[in-house]
Amino acid sequence: MELTSLERDKLTENEKCLIAPCGIYCGACDILLGNTRNLAKEMYRIMNGFNMADIAPLAMGIERERIVDFLNILQKWSQASKCPGCLPRGGIRSCPVRACIEQRGFLTCAECDMMPCNQPQQGPSAEAAAFFKLVNRRYSNWNIQNLERIREIGYRRFVDEMQEKVRNGFLTSDVISREMVVTEAMEKMKTE
Repeated sequence: MELTSLERDKLTENEKCLIAPCGIYCGACDILLGNTRNLAKEMYRIMNGFNMADIAPLAMGIERERIVDFLNILQKWSQASKCPGCLPRGGIRSCPVRACIEQRGFLTCAECDMMPCNQPQQGPSAEAAAFFKLVNRRYSNWNIQNLERIREIGYRRFVDEMQEKVRNGFLTSDVISREMVVTEAMEKMKTE
């Protein structure tokens, strides 16, 4: 399939928002779907109603302060905003990959002849390439596989395939690296 025939026009605006510029399929992200937010709300309701802060030290051997911290986390998580996806108004607003594709008039990096620009010296933006490399590592190269799949079958079929996977239980958490990728990058930035 030629890059000019990826059938971008066959997606609704809402479906376009399900694909991040870097190839992450936002439609499989729990922060967008809200499942854990709803579970956190229910867990908070039950644990707070049971007054776990009072009974946990005796019944479970957990310090009261740790239970209170956990309840606070559950409450905050249950009130978190739903992410609208990376396009047009969600995600990391300063994302250099997003800025790069917008500047070039693309929906995703699948449309770029330099994809994957995972080497900082490649591409129109060294910053975008470096950030893309970080995303690749965090998502175990799943986003690159998605971009390659888009090139192979086009946007319409890709979204249909991904929606079927999500209906069958797939979430982005299934592919995210267990390494502390973002933490390491932030620590490295502090020392530079």
